[in-house]
Amino acid sequence: MNCKTQPSLALAAEHPQKDDISYFREHGFVKVKNALAVESAELLHQHIKQQKDWNLVFNHNGQHQDLNARAVDGWTAKQKEDLSRIVHTQASNGFQYLYENIPVYDIYHSNLLPGHFFNQIIEFLNSAQTLNYFRTLLSEPYISFADAQITRFGAGHFLNTHDDNVAGKNRVAAFVINLTKEWRPDWGGALHLLDNHGQITNSFVPTFNEVNIFKIPVDHYVGCVSPFATQKRVSITGWLRTGDNPRK
Repeated sequence: MNCKTQPSLALAAEHPQKDDISYFREHGFVKVKNALAVESAELLHQHIKQQKDWNLVFNHNGQHQDLNARAVDGWTAKQKEDLSRIVHTQASNGFQYLYENIPVYDIYHSNLLPGHFFNQIIEFLNSAQTLNYFRTLLSEPYISFADAQITRFGAGHFLNTHDDNVAGKNRVAAFVINLTKEWRPDWGGALHLLDNHGQITNSFVPTFNEVNIFKIPVDHYVGCVSPFATQKRVSITGWLRTGDNPRK
C-alpha cells in the first residue's frame, strides 16, 4: 500500500478556537472535539482496525519491553500467569504499564515500512499546518516536532501514574487523538489528570475524533480496563517537543 495514493490526513480547522486557547492557558489542558476532518478520522479508524500485528509493551526493572501480541495470545496459561505476576508486582510499588502499541514514530524514521499508511500519521503530525495549529493552541511558538505511537488498551491493560517529564526529551505537551467509537465509562481506560495531592482534577473518557492535550509535567494515568470490556481503547498518543528532532 503506497501512502502517496491515500487521501491526505487533515485537521477540521486551520486555526484553533479562541475559547480552546483561553481554556488551555487557564487550565493547562483542553479537549478539542471534532478535531480532525471527518474523512481523516474515519480513515485512521479503518486502517488501525485492519492492523493485525501489535506489540505488547510493559516495563521490566526500568527497561521498556516489546513482545509480539499475537505470539503472547498463543502462550500457555502458565506463561501468561508468569507475565502477569511480573507486571503486577512492579505495578504495585512503582511505575508500570501494559498495553498494545505500534511505534509509528520509530517506524517512520527507521524506514521500517516503506509506503505504508502509518507513515502518513507522522507526516501529518509534523506538517506545517498541524504544528502551527498546536503552537497557536498552546501559545508555544517553539514547538518544532511531534512524535507518536498508536496505542490499544484491552481488558487488564493500564498505565500507572507518571508525569511525562523525561530528561532530554524537551516535551511541551502530551496529546491523545481519540479513535474509540464504542466505549462505556464503567469499562475504565479513562485518562486521569492529578493535582499535587494525588487527587483527580479531570478525566478524559475514550471517545472518537477528540484530541485531549495537557501541559507537561503533570501527574496522570490511564485507568485499568475492566475485564468485562468488549471493545478496545484506541488512540494515537504522543508529545509536542522543542529542539531538534533526534531521529532526523
